[in-house]
Amino acid sequence: MSGDMKELEEDKPYHLRENVTGAENEECSFCFRFGEREAEFFFGVRDEDVISPFQEDNEDIWQGDSVEVFLSPDGNPEHYFELEVSPFGVRFWGEVTFAEGKKRLKKLPPPFEAEVSRTKEGYAVQIKLPLAAMQGYDRTAVMLNAFRLDKKADGRQELYALNPTECATFHKPKYFIKVQEKV
Repeated sequence: MSGDMKELEEDKPYHLRENVTGAENEECSFCFRFGEREAEFFFGVRDEDVISPFQEDNEDIWQGDSVEVFLSPDGNPEHYFELEVSPFGVRFWGEVTFAEGKKRLKKLPPPFEAEVSRTKEGYAVQIKLPLAAMQGYDRTAVMLNAFRLDKKADGRQELYALNPTECATFHKPKYFIKVQEKV
C-alpha cells in the first residue's frame, strides 16, 4: 500500500506495517467506520511488554506504547487532527497545521472516548470520536493514516503504520489515504 494512496474501506480489517521498510507485520490490526455522528476506530495489538508510564491526558504518550490516527477532515494535507491512546486509556488530541513548511501542533482537550482492554496477547482499543470535533469534516474528502508505537524494554521504539511513511516520523500527510465513500 505504501505511497500509492489507495482508498480505505470501512469495517475492513487491516494490518499495520513496519514504518520505515514497509515490511508486513501482523502484531496490530486496525479497522474503522464513519457513522452519522461519530467515527469509530478499533485496534488489536499483540505486545508482550506493554510500556507506558503516562497517566494524564495530553502527555507525550507517543514516547511509550500507543496507537494513533491522523485525520484530515477535508482532505487538506496541511491541516489534520492527531489522536492517540495509550494501553492504559490515556488520551492525546492535537490539531496539526503546516505554515511556511513548519509543523505546528496545538494540544486540545480530547473530545473522544477511548475504551482499552487487556487481552491475552496485548491490548485492544476502541475509540469513538464525535464528527463535530473535526472542524471542516467532509465525508467525501476525509483522509487518514493509522499508527502504532511499540516501546521495547531496552529503550528502542518500533514504528508501524497502515500506510508506511518510509522514515522515522509519522507526520507525512502525503501518506494519508482517502476513505472510500459509502455506496
